[in-house]
Amino acid sequence: MAAHHEEEAAHKHLATTYQEAAATGQPTILAEAVLRDARDVVDRHVTVATTAWSAHPVTVELEREGVILALYGKVELEAQRKELEDALLRLPGVIDVKNFVIAEEAILNMAIARIENMRKAGKLEGAKDISVLVENYILNLYGEVPTSEMKYALERELIGIPGVRVVVNRIGLADIPGNLGKTRNKIGS
Repeated sequence: MAAHHEEEAAHKHLATTYQEAAATGQPTILAEAVLRDARDVVDRHVTVATTAWSAHPVTVELEREGVILALYGKVELEAQRKELEDALLRLPGVIDVKNFVIAEEAILNMAIARIENMRKAGKLEGAKDISVLVENYILNLYGEVPTSEMKYALERELIGIPGVRVVVNRIGLADIPGNLGKTRNKIGS
């Protein structure tokens, strides 16, 4: 992957001054070097299709000269998201990192908190074995509820979580099918 980035850099003109960068829209030589180093850090920390951290790519882009980097993508844990940001902040020339990486752990924790808040507010009377599974920005909702109104109230509450693209409402299924990426997080009784 790093070789691809080097080829990319070799084919475009790099500005030698901030004025030229502003006029042409091309990064300065310094910014391009920092971006290349940042991409190497990302490649070392988040490896695609292995067990390193995530099977999903994380990309880093030049946000602004000076050098401000922007991170995009997904990791499993919030600690991984933070460690990646910290590693980039240690690179010479990096002023700031705008971290837009989604940690699935954060989505899961937010879903659990929202379900618990609904339970405390009395909105889940009669619900049993409510659980969630988060994978690839998709939140799967399982359990049993007494009414369809409650089923869809749960779905509406969870679709508003930042980073969730889809809620698959499987309320009514007794068990979570399969084992791949299974996270059983029972909330309440």
